Amino acid sequence: MKIIFLLSAILLIWWILKTLRRNRMTDAEPRIRNMLPCDYCGLHVPEDEAVQHQGRSYCCREHAERNQP
Repeated sequence: MKIIFLLSAILLIWWILKTLRRNRMTDAEPRIRNMLPCDYCGLHVPEDEAVQHQGRSYCCREHAERNQP
Protein backbone atom coordinates (compact mmCIF):
# COMPACT_ATOMS: atom_id res chain seq x y z
CA MET A 1 0.00 0.00 0.00
CA LYS A 2 2.83 2.39 0.82
CA ILE A 3 4.50 1.59 -2.48
CA ILE A 4 1.35 2.51 -4.45
CA PHE A 5 1.08 5.80 -2.55
CA LEU A 6 4.75 6.59 -3.14
CA LEU A 7 4.53 5.81 -6.87
CA SER A 8 1.38 7.92 -7.19
CA ALA A 9 3.08 10.84 -5.46
CA ILE A 10 6.14 10.55 -7.72
CA LEU A 11 3.96 10.43 -10.85
CA LEU A 12 1.94 13.43 -9.67
CA ILE A 13 5.10 15.48 -9.04
CA TRP A 14 6.52 14.44 -12.43
CA TRP A 15 3.30 15.45 -14.20
CA ILE A 16 3.19 18.85 -12.45
CA LEU A 17 6.82 19.59 -13.34
CA LYS A 18 6.27 18.54 -16.95
CA THR A 19 3.22 20.82 -17.23
CA LEU A 20 5.04 23.78 -15.69
CA ARG A 21 8.01 23.31 -18.02
CA ARG A 22 5.72 23.16 -21.07
CA ASN A 23 3.90 26.35 -20.01
CA ARG A 24 7.18 28.15 -19.43
CA MET A 25 8.38 27.28 -22.93
CA THR A 26 5.20 28.52 -24.63
CA ASP A 27 5.20 31.78 -22.62
CA ALA A 28 8.70 32.70 -23.78
CA GLU A 29 9.02 36.02 -25.56
CA PRO A 30 8.99 35.77 -29.35
CA ARG A 31 12.32 36.31 -31.05
CA ILE A 32 12.74 39.82 -32.46
CA ARG A 33 13.68 39.68 -36.11
CA ASN A 34 15.47 42.31 -38.17
CA MET A 35 13.24 43.57 -40.97
CA LEU A 36 14.50 44.81 -44.36
CA PRO A 37 12.55 46.83 -46.94
CA CYS A 38 12.18 45.48 -50.46
CA ASP A 39 14.11 47.72 -52.88
CA TYR A 40 11.32 47.28 -55.45
CA CYS A 41 8.03 47.72 -53.55
CA GLY A 42 9.10 48.80 -50.04
CA LEU A 43 7.48 45.88 -48.24
CA HIS A 44 9.37 44.98 -45.06
CA VAL A 45 10.35 41.31 -44.78
CA PRO A 46 12.37 39.42 -42.15
CA GLU A 47 16.09 39.47 -42.92
CA ASP A 48 16.32 35.67 -43.02
CA GLU A 49 13.46 35.48 -45.57
CA ALA A 50 14.58 38.35 -47.83
CA VAL A 51 15.97 37.59 -51.29
CA GLN A 52 19.45 39.08 -51.63
CA HIS A 53 20.59 40.12 -55.12
CA GLN A 54 23.57 42.34 -55.98
CA GLY A 55 23.75 43.70 -52.43
CA ARG A 56 20.07 44.64 -52.30
CA SER A 57 17.14 43.08 -50.45
CA TYR A 58 13.85 42.05 -52.05
CA CYS A 59 10.64 40.48 -50.77
CA CYS A 60 10.57 37.88 -53.55
CA ARG A 61 12.57 36.59 -56.49
CA GLU A 62 10.26 38.28 -59.01
CA HIS A 63 11.01 41.74 -57.60
CA ALA A 64 14.75 41.02 -57.66
CA GLU A 65 14.50 40.08 -61.36
CA ARG A 66 12.31 43.09 -62.28
CA ASN A 67 14.65 45.61 -60.65
CA GLN A 68 17.67 44.71 -62.76
CA PRO A 69 19.08 47.52 -64.96
